[in-house]
Amino acid sequence: MSRTGTIIGAVGLVLLVVVLVLQLLALLPGGAAPGTIQEPTGITVMAQGKASAEPDLAMITIGVQTRDAGARPAAEKNDSRMNDVMDALLELGVAEEDIQTVDYSVRAEIDWDDDEQRVIGYVVSNSVLVKLREMEKVGDVLDAVTAAGANNVYGIQFTFDDPSALREEARAEAMVEARKKAEALAQLAGVGLGKPRYINESFMESPPFYLEPIYAVAAERGIGGGAPVQPGQLEIAVQVQVTYDIG
Repeated sequence: MSRTGTIIGAVGLVLLVVVLVLQLLALLPGGAAPGTIQEPTGITVMAQGKASAEPDLAMITIGVQTRDAGARPAAEKNDSRMNDVMDALLELGVAEEDIQTVDYSVRAEIDWDDDEQRVIGYVVSNSVLVKLREMEKVGDVLDAVTAAGANNVYGIQFTFDDPSALREEARAEAMVEARKKAEALAQLAGVGLGKPRYINESFMESPPFYLEPIYAVAAERGIGGGAPVQPGQLEIAVQVQVTYDIG
C-alpha cells in the first residue's frame, strides 16, 4: 500500500472511532450528543401576574398640512401655522424637550390630462410628537393646537413613563401563582417539590387607547372642541414558565 493510502486509512479509522464514542455517550444516562435538545424534567407550570394603574404619559402626533400653487408659499404657510401650534404648546407648559419633529415632507400634486401629467400645486406636511405628562391637560392641548392651525391630530397613546414598578409587582404575583400551581401538582402526584431550575418570563401590556384623527377635522369645521379624554387604567401582565425539581 502506498504512503497516501495508509494516511487516508488512518484518518478514516479515527473518524469512525469518534462517531462510535458520540453514539455511546448518547446512550449513557444523562448523556446527550452535541446539538441535541433534551426535554425538561420535573414539574413545569405557567402562571400570570397582573398590575394596573392610571397612565402618566400621553403621546400625541400633531401635524400641520398646507397647500399652495408653489412649493415656497406652501412651506411658508406651513411654517407660520406650525409656529403658532408650537407657541400654543409652550403656553400650556409643555417642555421643549417633549416636542420632537417626526416628519416633514413636500410633495407635488399631479393632475393627469390625456396621459400627460401637470403639477397643480404642492402639499407641505409637518408633524411633531408631543409627550404630555399632565393627563388633565390633554383636552386643553387638543383644543389649543387645533385652534392654532393643526389639522392632523393622530391617535393619542396613553402609556407609562416608567413601567418598571408595575412589572415588578406583576412578576412577584406571577411567581407566587406558579409556586401554588406546582405545589398542587406535586401533592396530587404524591411527590415533593424542589427548587425551581428553569424560569422564563414575558411581558404583556394593555393595547394603547387612541383618539381618532377626526378630532382635528371636527374642530376645523366648527363642530366644537374636543370631548373630555379619559385615559382609564392600563394593565401590565407578566407571564412566567417555571420548572421545579421533584423532591
